[in-house]
Amino acid sequence: MEEHFITVKTFTFASDVPIVQTFMEMRGIEIYMKNLTLNRLTYPLGDIEMQVKSSDYESAKEALIEGGFAKPEDFV
Repeated sequence: MEEHFITVKTFTFASDVPIVQTFMEMRGIEIYMKNLTLNRLTYPLGDIEMQVKSSDYESAKEALIEGGFAKPEDFV
């Protein structure tokens, strides 16, 4: 099965990213922040997407809920 990235959380502002990003990395979950650099360098053109490998999706979802960065209903 081919590995791909799935968006697990979105952010409107780049300033909201560092704490969640650090939390996820401390949990050993590899993340990719789609559109982060673009939003830091220009006027925000769209949401920043926190993406994880498809195999890490469930762990990432649980970590976000446990850390208080998301609610279970965010993933319905």
